[in-house]
Amino acid sequence: MTDFGHIPVLLHDSVNLLITSSEGIYVDATSGLGGHTEEMAKRVSPQARLIAFEVDPDALAISSQRLNRYSNVEFIQRNFRYIKVELTRLNALLVRGILFDLGLSSLEIDNPSKGFSFTREGPLDMRMDPSLPESAAHLINTAEEKRLKEIIRTYGEERFAGRIARMITEAREKAPLQSTRDLESLIRQAVHGPYQVKSLARVFQAFRIAVNQELEVLEKALPDAFECLAPGGRLVVIAYHSLEDRLVKTCFKDLCTDCVCPPDQPVCTCNHVQKARYIQKKALTPSEEEIRSNPRSRSARLRCIEKL
Repeated sequence: MTDFGHIPVLLHDSVNLLITSSEGIYVDATSGLGGHTEEMAKRVSPQARLIAFEVDPDALAISSQRLNRYSNVEFIQRNFRYIKVELTRLNALLVRGILFDLGLSSLEIDNPSKGFSFTREGPLDMRMDPSLPESAAHLINTAEEKRLKEIIRTYGEERFAGRIARMITEAREKAPLQSTRDLESLIRQAVHGPYQVKSLARVFQAFRIAVNQELEVLEKALPDAFECLAPGGRLVVIAYHSLEDRLVKTCFKDLCTDCVCPPDQPVCTCNHVQKARYIQKKALTPSEEEIRSNPRSRSARLRCIEKL
Protein backbone atom coordinates (compact mmCIF):
# COMPACT_ATOMS: atom_id res chain seq x y z
CA MET A 1 0.00 0.00 0.00
CA THR A 2 1.22 3.49 -0.80
CA ASP A 3 1.34 6.42 1.58
CA PHE A 4 -1.85 7.60 -0.07
CA GLY A 5 -3.77 4.54 1.15
CA HIS A 6 -4.34 3.35 -2.41
CA ILE A 7 -3.54 -0.06 -3.88
CA PRO A 8 -3.55 0.02 -7.71
CA VAL A 9 -5.18 -3.07 -9.22
CA LEU A 10 -3.14 -5.29 -11.55
CA LEU A 11 -0.46 -2.63 -11.42
CA HIS A 12 2.53 -4.45 -12.89
CA ASP A 13 0.48 -6.58 -15.29
CA SER A 14 -1.18 -3.53 -16.83
CA VAL A 15 1.92 -1.35 -17.07
CA ASN A 16 4.05 -4.23 -18.41
CA LEU A 17 1.56 -4.66 -21.25
CA LEU A 18 1.18 -0.93 -21.83
CA ILE A 19 4.79 0.29 -21.99
CA THR A 20 6.52 -0.96 -25.14
CA SER A 21 9.11 1.83 -25.32
CA SER A 22 10.53 4.33 -22.85
CA GLU A 23 9.93 7.11 -25.39
CA GLY A 24 6.80 8.64 -26.89
CA ILE A 25 3.37 9.60 -25.55
CA TYR A 26 1.41 7.58 -22.98
CA VAL A 27 -2.02 8.29 -21.52
CA ASP A 28 -3.65 7.30 -18.25
CA ALA A 29 -7.33 7.91 -19.00
CA THR A 30 -8.35 7.36 -15.37
CA SER A 31 -5.57 8.63 -13.14
CA GLY A 32 -7.51 8.51 -9.86
CA LEU A 33 -5.05 8.72 -6.99
CA GLY A 34 -2.15 8.26 -9.39
CA GLY A 35 -1.03 4.70 -8.68
CA HIS A 36 -0.88 3.52 -12.29
CA THR A 37 0.26 6.95 -13.47
CA GLU A 38 3.23 6.85 -11.10
CA GLU A 39 4.28 3.39 -12.26
CA MET A 40 4.03 4.57 -15.87
CA ALA A 41 6.18 7.61 -15.05
CA LYS A 42 8.82 5.33 -13.52
CA ARG A 43 8.99 3.22 -16.68
CA VAL A 44 9.40 5.97 -19.29
CA SER A 45 12.23 8.42 -19.90
CA PRO A 46 12.06 12.06 -18.77
CA GLN A 47 11.72 12.95 -22.46
CA ALA A 48 8.56 10.88 -22.84
CA ARG A 49 5.18 12.58 -22.47
CA LEU A 50 2.62 11.26 -19.98
CA ILE A 51 -0.91 12.68 -20.03
CA ALA A 52 -3.27 11.86 -17.13
CA PHE A 53 -7.03 12.42 -17.22
CA GLU A 54 -9.00 12.72 -13.97
CA VAL A 55 -12.48 14.15 -13.54
CA ASP A 56 -12.64 14.19 -9.72
CA PRO A 57 -10.95 17.39 -8.46
CA ASP A 58 -10.19 15.83 -5.06
CA ALA A 59 -8.40 12.86 -6.65
CA LEU A 60 -6.62 15.20 -9.05
CA ALA A 61 -5.27 17.30 -6.18
CA ILE A 62 -3.82 14.19 -4.54
CA SER A 63 -2.33 12.65 -7.69
CA SER A 64 -0.80 15.93 -8.89
CA GLN A 65 0.85 16.38 -5.48
CA ARG A 66 2.03 12.79 -5.51
CA LEU A 67 3.59 13.12 -8.96
CA ASN A 68 4.93 16.66 -8.80
CA ARG A 69 8.52 15.37 -9.07
CA TYR A 70 7.79 14.10 -12.59
CA SER A 71 8.06 17.08 -14.92
CA ASN A 72 6.77 15.14 -17.92
CA VAL A 73 3.31 14.39 -16.45
CA GLU A 74 0.45 16.59 -17.67
CA PHE A 75 -2.92 16.50 -15.86
CA ILE A 76 -6.23 17.12 -17.61
CA GLN A 77 -9.33 17.63 -15.45
CA ARG A 78 -11.88 16.19 -17.85
CA ASN A 79 -13.80 12.98 -18.29
CA PHE A 80 -12.17 10.51 -20.68
CA ARG A 81 -15.17 10.90 -22.98
CA TYR A 82 -13.19 13.90 -24.29
CA ILE A 83 -9.95 11.95 -24.80
CA LYS A 84 -9.80 12.46 -28.57
CA VAL A 85 -10.70 16.15 -28.32
CA GLU A 86 -8.10 16.82 -25.63
CA LEU A 87 -5.29 14.83 -27.22
CA THR A 88 -5.94 16.63 -30.51
CA ARG A 89 -5.85 19.98 -28.70
CA LEU A 90 -2.58 19.05 -27.02
CA ASN A 91 -1.04 17.89 -30.30
CA ALA A 92 -0.59 14.51 -28.64
CA LEU A 93 -1.84 12.06 -31.22
CA LEU A 94 0.04 8.91 -32.29
CA VAL A 95 0.04 7.67 -28.69
CA ARG A 96 2.09 4.58 -27.76
CA GLY A 97 -0.27 3.38 -25.06
CA ILE A 98 -3.55 4.26 -23.31
CA LEU A 99 -4.71 2.76 -20.01
CA PHE A 100 -8.28 2.71 -18.70
CA ASP A 101 -8.74 1.57 -15.09
CA LEU A 102 -12.52 1.74 -14.88
CA GLY A 103 -13.06 1.12 -11.18
CA LEU A 104 -13.83 3.68 -8.50
CA SER A 105 -10.80 4.99 -6.66
CA SER A 106 -10.32 4.33 -2.95
CA LEU A 107 -11.02 8.02 -2.36
CA GLU A 108 -14.44 7.76 -3.98
CA ILE A 109 -15.39 4.55 -2.20
CA ASP A 110 -14.15 5.55 1.25
CA ASN A 111 -15.30 9.19 1.29
CA PRO A 112 -18.86 9.30 2.73
CA SER A 113 -19.55 12.68 1.12
CA LYS A 114 -19.33 11.05 -2.34
CA GLY A 115 -22.24 8.74 -1.55
CA PHE A 116 -20.95 5.69 -3.44
CA SER A 117 -20.99 3.15 -0.61
CA PHE A 118 -23.89 1.67 1.32
CA THR A 119 -21.52 0.95 4.22
CA ARG A 120 -20.95 4.66 4.95
CA GLU A 121 -23.68 7.22 5.53
CA GLY A 122 -23.53 10.30 3.34
CA PRO A 123 -25.53 12.26 0.79
CA LEU A 124 -26.94 10.39 -2.19
CA ASP A 125 -24.58 12.03 -4.67
CA MET A 126 -22.58 9.41 -6.63
CA ARG A 127 -21.16 11.92 -9.12
CA MET A 128 -17.55 11.26 -10.12
CA ASP A 129 -17.62 14.70 -11.71
CA PRO A 130 -19.20 17.11 -9.20
CA SER A 131 -20.18 19.45 -12.04
CA LEU A 132 -22.66 16.93 -13.46
CA PRO A 133 -26.20 18.32 -13.19
CA GLU A 134 -27.98 15.27 -11.76
CA SER A 135 -27.07 13.59 -8.47
CA ALA A 136 -28.32 10.16 -7.45
CA ALA A 137 -30.79 11.82 -5.06
CA HIS A 138 -32.30 13.87 -7.88
CA LEU A 139 -32.57 10.82 -10.13
CA ILE A 140 -34.06 8.59 -7.41
CA ASN A 141 -36.59 11.18 -6.28
CA THR A 142 -37.81 12.32 -9.70
CA ALA A 143 -37.58 9.40 -12.15
CA GLU A 144 -40.73 7.45 -12.94
CA GLU A 145 -41.04 3.99 -11.43
CA LYS A 146 -40.63 2.40 -14.87
CA ARG A 147 -37.28 4.16 -15.39
CA LEU A 148 -36.07 3.27 -11.89
CA LYS A 149 -36.89 -0.38 -12.55
CA GLU A 150 -35.07 -0.27 -15.90
CA ILE A 151 -31.96 1.31 -14.32
CA ILE A 152 -31.83 -1.22 -11.49
CA ARG A 153 -32.46 -4.19 -13.77
CA THR A 154 -30.16 -3.11 -16.63
CA TYR A 155 -27.23 -1.59 -14.76
CA GLY A 156 -27.49 -3.65 -11.58
CA GLU A 157 -28.71 -6.92 -13.08
CA GLU A 158 -30.88 -7.08 -9.99
CA ARG A 159 -33.64 -9.71 -9.84
CA PHE A 160 -35.78 -7.67 -7.42
CA ALA A 161 -35.67 -4.49 -9.54
CA GLY A 162 -39.44 -4.14 -9.78
CA ARG A 163 -40.02 -4.48 -6.06
CA ILE A 164 -37.25 -2.03 -5.18
CA ALA A 165 -38.43 0.56 -7.73
CA ARG A 166 -41.98 0.34 -6.41
CA MET A 167 -40.85 0.78 -2.82
CA ILE A 168 -38.72 3.79 -3.78
CA THR A 169 -41.69 5.55 -5.40
CA GLU A 170 -43.90 4.75 -2.41
CA ALA A 171 -41.30 5.94 0.12
CA ARG A 172 -40.51 9.22 -1.62
CA GLU A 173 -44.17 10.26 -1.52
CA LYS A 174 -43.77 10.58 2.25
CA ALA A 175 -40.25 12.07 2.23
CA PRO A 176 -37.48 12.28 -0.39
CA LEU A 177 -34.56 9.89 -0.14
CA GLN A 178 -31.55 12.05 0.72
CA SER A 179 -28.83 9.82 2.18
CA THR A 180 -27.13 6.52 1.46
CA ARG A 181 -28.72 5.25 4.67
CA ASP A 182 -32.19 6.06 3.30
CA LEU A 183 -31.56 3.97 0.19
CA GLU A 184 -29.84 1.19 2.11
CA SER A 185 -32.73 0.86 4.59
CA LEU A 186 -35.27 0.71 1.80
CA ILE A 187 -33.35 -2.03 -0.06
CA ARG A 188 -33.07 -4.03 3.16
CA GLN A 189 -36.84 -3.83 3.50
CA ALA A 190 -37.33 -4.97 -0.10
CA VAL A 191 -34.82 -7.84 -0.12
CA HIS A 192 -34.31 -10.39 2.64
CA GLY A 193 -32.13 -13.42 3.17
CA PRO A 194 -28.77 -14.30 1.63
CA TYR A 195 -29.23 -12.01 -1.40
CA GLN A 196 -29.54 -8.80 0.59
CA VAL A 197 -25.91 -7.62 0.55
CA LYS A 198 -25.51 -8.45 -3.14
CA SER A 199 -28.71 -6.55 -3.89
CA LEU A 200 -27.38 -3.55 -1.99
CA ALA A 201 -24.19 -3.59 -4.07
CA ARG A 202 -26.09 -4.02 -7.33
CA VAL A 203 -28.56 -1.20 -6.71
CA PHE A 204 -25.87 1.24 -5.65
CA GLN A 205 -23.86 0.22 -8.72
CA ALA A 206 -26.89 0.74 -10.95
CA PHE A 207 -27.55 4.29 -9.82
CA ARG A 208 -23.84 5.15 -9.96
CA ILE A 209 -23.65 3.95 -13.57
CA ALA A 210 -26.80 5.87 -14.50
CA VAL A 211 -25.73 9.12 -12.84
CA ASN A 212 -22.30 9.09 -14.51
CA GLN A 213 -23.51 7.59 -17.82
CA GLU A 214 -20.59 5.21 -17.51
CA LEU A 215 -21.46 2.73 -20.25
CA GLU A 216 -22.42 5.37 -22.81
CA VAL A 217 -19.18 7.25 -22.10
CA LEU A 218 -17.07 4.09 -22.34
CA GLU A 219 -18.72 3.00 -25.58
CA LYS A 220 -17.71 6.31 -27.18
CA ALA A 221 -14.29 6.64 -25.54
CA LEU A 222 -12.83 3.25 -26.50
CA PRO A 223 -12.95 3.72 -30.31
CA ASP A 224 -11.92 7.37 -29.89
CA ALA A 225 -8.91 6.30 -27.84
CA PHE A 226 -8.01 3.63 -30.39
CA GLU A 227 -8.01 6.26 -33.15
CA CYS A 228 -5.42 8.24 -31.16
CA LEU A 229 -2.95 5.34 -31.07
CA ALA A 230 0.08 5.10 -33.31
CA PRO A 231 0.59 1.84 -35.22
CA GLY A 232 1.92 -0.60 -32.63
CA GLY A 233 0.26 1.42 -29.85
CA ARG A 234 -1.60 -0.49 -27.17
CA LEU A 235 -4.97 -0.09 -25.47
CA VAL A 236 -5.19 -1.65 -22.00
CA VAL A 237 -8.49 -1.77 -20.09
CA ILE A 238 -9.24 -2.98 -16.57
CA ALA A 239 -12.97 -3.56 -16.02
CA TYR A 240 -14.74 -4.47 -12.81
CA HIS A 241 -18.22 -5.69 -13.67
CA SER A 242 -19.76 -7.73 -16.45
CA LEU A 243 -21.51 -4.84 -18.19
CA GLU A 244 -18.39 -2.81 -18.86
CA ASP A 245 -16.23 -5.89 -19.52
CA ARG A 246 -18.78 -7.08 -22.10
CA LEU A 247 -18.59 -3.70 -23.80
CA VAL A 248 -14.77 -3.85 -23.86
CA LYS A 249 -14.83 -7.39 -25.28
CA THR A 250 -17.26 -6.36 -28.03
CA CYS A 251 -15.17 -3.34 -29.01
CA PHE A 252 -11.93 -5.33 -29.03
CA LYS A 253 -13.47 -8.19 -31.01
CA ASP A 254 -14.68 -5.75 -33.67
CA LEU A 255 -11.23 -4.16 -33.95
CA CYS A 256 -9.42 -7.52 -34.06
CA THR A 257 -11.72 -9.21 -36.60
CA ASP A 258 -11.31 -9.13 -40.36
CA CYS A 259 -14.29 -10.28 -42.43
CA VAL A 260 -17.56 -10.49 -40.46
CA CYS A 261 -19.67 -11.97 -43.25
CA PRO A 262 -21.56 -15.23 -42.51
CA PRO A 263 -19.21 -18.24 -42.72
CA ASP A 264 -21.18 -19.79 -45.60
CA GLN A 265 -21.03 -16.63 -47.74
CA PRO A 266 -18.57 -17.29 -50.62
CA VAL A 267 -17.59 -13.64 -51.28
CA CYS A 268 -16.89 -10.96 -48.68
CA THR A 269 -19.26 -8.00 -48.89
CA CYS A 270 -18.82 -6.50 -45.43
CA ASN A 271 -15.65 -4.52 -46.21
CA HIS A 272 -14.72 -4.87 -42.56
CA VAL A 273 -10.96 -4.64 -42.03
CA GLN A 274 -9.02 -5.85 -39.00
CA LYS A 275 -7.38 -2.89 -37.24
CA ALA A 276 -5.79 -4.50 -34.17
CA ARG A 277 -4.48 -7.75 -32.75
CA TYR A 278 -4.96 -9.28 -29.35
CA ILE A 279 -2.02 -9.07 -26.98
CA GLN A 280 -4.10 -10.53 -24.17
CA LYS A 281 -7.20 -12.18 -25.69
CA LYS A 282 -8.22 -13.96 -22.51
CA ALA A 283 -8.75 -11.55 -19.66
CA LEU A 284 -6.04 -11.40 -17.01
CA THR A 285 -7.30 -11.58 -13.44
CA PRO A 286 -5.66 -10.77 -10.10
CA SER A 287 -3.66 -13.46 -8.35
CA GLU A 288 -4.92 -14.97 -5.13
CA GLU A 289 -2.18 -13.07 -3.34
CA GLU A 290 -3.36 -9.74 -4.78
CA ILE A 291 -6.96 -10.49 -3.87
CA ARG A 292 -5.93 -11.26 -0.30
CA SER A 293 -4.01 -7.99 -0.01
CA ASN A 294 -6.67 -5.98 -1.88
CA PRO A 295 -10.14 -7.60 -1.83
CA ARG A 296 -11.52 -4.85 -4.06
CA SER A 297 -9.45 -6.27 -6.94
CA ARG A 298 -11.31 -9.59 -7.00
CA SER A 299 -13.65 -8.72 -9.88
CA ALA A 300 -11.01 -7.04 -12.09
CA ARG A 301 -10.56 -8.17 -15.70
CA LEU A 302 -7.66 -6.85 -17.82
CA ARG A 303 -7.66 -6.88 -21.63
CA CYS A 304 -5.11 -5.57 -24.13
CA ILE A 305 -4.96 -5.03 -27.90
CA GLU A 306 -2.34 -3.52 -30.21
CA LYS A 307 -3.05 -1.33 -33.22
CA LEU A 308 -1.87 -2.72 -36.56
